[in-house]
Amino acid sequence: MLPLPPGLHRYLREESAPLPAPPALVPVPVSVAPPFSFVPRRLRLGLHHPLLEDGDVHRHLYLQGVLAGVSEVAERPKVSEFSCHISGCCQVFDTLEGFEHHYNTLHRNVCSYCKRSFPSGHLLDIHILEWHDSLFQIMAEKQNMYKCLVEGCTEKFKSSKDRKDHLVTIHLYPANFRFDKPKKVKRIPSTICFGQGATRGFKGPRKKV
Repeated sequence: MLPLPPGLHRYLREESAPLPAPPALVPVPVSVAPPFSFVPRRLRLGLHHPLLEDGDVHRHLYLQGVLAGVSEVAERPKVSEFSCHISGCCQVFDTLEGFEHHYNTLHRNVCSYCKRSFPSGHLLDIHILEWHDSLFQIMAEKQNMYKCLVEGCTEKFKSSKDRKDHLVTIHLYPANFRFDKPKKVKRIPSTICFGQGATRGFKGPRKKV
């Protein structure tokens, strides 16, 4: 085995030498102190402290507005009395609010057939159906036709009595409540006769033989 030249031997020895260890990382100290410190403490301010001036100004302006509104209401001139414009109604009012309440209660939902008034359009529709619709009684014999008076309730009943029981037990209506007045049956006086064999016109008192 031939010996290596001295220069090559030295070169190979330097290349195979272990690499030096990297320098150790030295931790940099980090400051853990907060940027500022806060210690809560109770501070008592006087009534005339500058910090409270802004709130006092807003409160003063608010109270001025309230007092001005009250004075405007108190000094509002009264409207001269006026009567209801509905024919046959003699109610007199001195405020528009009173007239609106009266009109909405007594004149807004009025039956055009019998002039009865109702507090809502829902009740007016039920009244017209039950009292002035000629097919209602015919259909009521075959199916439930009497609607619940409470708007939004879809229950229907065979008779007005069943509906009243429903209103009292389910919707807590008073027991003496009644929506439909009994229909008046027109009875023919006994002194009037019609038909074949009957005396035309009115019957006079029978003479004793």
